[in-house]
Amino acid sequence: MRVVNIALFLTGHVRQVKNPESNDFVAGGPTSPDIRCYQNGKKAETGTVAAGGTLGIGASQGVFHPGPIQFYMAKAPEGVDIANWDGAGNVWFKTYSEKPPASKLGEVSSWASGNKQEFTFTVPKNTPSGNYLVRIEHIALHNTGKPQIYVACGQVTVTNGGNGTPGPLVAFPGVYAANDPGVVFNLYGGGQYKAPGPSVWTG
Repeated sequence: MRVVNIALFLTGHVRQVKNPESNDFVAGGPTSPDIRCYQNGKKAETGTVAAGGTLGIGASQGVFHPGPIQFYMAKAPEGVDIANWDGAGNVWFKTYSEKPPASKLGEVSSWASGNKQEFTFTVPKNTPSGNYLVRIEHIALHNTGKPQIYVACGQVTVTNGGNGTPGPLVAFPGVYAANDPGVVFNLYGGGQYKAPGPSVWTG
């Protein structure tokens, strides 16, 4: 995996997950400690992006299950090495949430992320400068009641930042319950889908 900064592909900025060979989902579900970054302990480099710029993460294979892509960021405390920070506590704010399709929710091709390998979002222009973890998740909803959540975290330094106050701040694990409607939703039963977690901070 790699962090994507504007049009430049940067390598080595995503922490290696526990399943680099299988690309499997987080086995413990939405309440597992692994739901935060699913990392195996190997360190990554830190990329750089300006506030207001485009940032993303690329995967080794395309998304092949229906469900949303979401991005979160968490600012490391001053003086803490981002490479050693685990992102624990109520520090995460949402920066992007994929909108569900208007119809055919159970078909992967109906979702904007369907079959894609690269996913980007705009870093809010008022994001304060500093070192951040960037978390991407894909919530695969094809197996009703048994969500498959794919997670990875990258490291970036935000420059030319603003004076915004990102929020709401949430914790992983903690923000999603095992029975959260956004993770156990039946895509094939009708109704309107709403992704789990807080509202997006637009800065």
